[in-house]
Amino acid sequence: MRPQLKNVAWERTGDELRLVYDPRDQLMVSDPDGHVEKLLALLYEGGRTVSQLADELSLPVQDVLGAVESFDAERLLEDGERLGRLDATEAERYFSNLAFFESFGTLARSREDLQRRLSESHVLVLGTGGLNSNTIPHLSGLGVGRMTLVDRDTVDVRNFARQYLYRWEDLGARKVERAAAWVRSFDPAIEVQAIDTGIESAEQLAELIDRTRPDVVASGIDQPKEIDLWVNAACVRHGVPFVRGGITVTKGIVWSVAPGVSACRGCVPADPSPNRATGPGSSAPNGSQPSTG
Repeated sequence: MRPQLKNVAWERTGDELRLVYDPRDQLMVSDPDGHVEKLLALLYEGGRTVSQLADELSLPVQDVLGAVESFDAERLLEDGERLGRLDATEAERYFSNLAFFESFGTLARSREDLQRRLSESHVLVLGTGGLNSNTIPHLSGLGVGRMTLVDRDTVDVRNFARQYLYRWEDLGARKVERAAAWVRSFDPAIEVQAIDTGIESAEQLAELIDRTRPDVVASGIDQPKEIDLWVNAACVRHGVPFVRGGITVTKGIVWSVAPGVSACRGCVPADPSPNRATGPGSSAPNGSQPSTG
């Protein structure tokens, strides 16, 4: 392990240091003897083990390790040995992602580890119109390594109000095929499979999840009315998290289920009162499903 300080700024005020990484927050550290500031400078340079840091500072290893662990708890450090493992093309391709993921990096999990997990992940996308016509480009930009797309519709004129995945020349074409072609054109490294079918039963969906083995499901199907219960049952059975989104009149809705961690759709009444707060399975006052298209 070679702890490396993120892009942290600090200033001294008397015997204290004010550390800022995220402008919304700050960390005040007592440093009357200046050892912490010297440690910060060495951590910013990077490339040293805890033992080497202790030697340069003439401090006990346990003292330095304690300080490193404290900074890591504040998400101010990454392990330099877990950085620089992407090749030049990957580093450029995911430059903006990595800049964002740095905020969530720790000694145990670097920004590159987070990107690698995405590159090795598989998302089953149910529905390629409506909401998911916007989800698919974002998944592609993130660098999700594999997508299985499912839809049964054709591109229609009414889609062009907010389904930017498609072009005028796609009118009449199968949505799922055009969506898959878009992904391949955007990033040939992404493995994408198009399945031209509707979801007609819980059993069919369970078989699909069993066959494709996704890491997560992005559900953007609003018909038939039982679809959320079907997705929930299949995902809970297989231990696969899913995310559901849509709109009801003027309200956007998004919720998720992590089997074994969160409540599931089966925990919510099928026809909640209009006075209930919006949540998983929330319906419009007439009991209709949240729309995605």
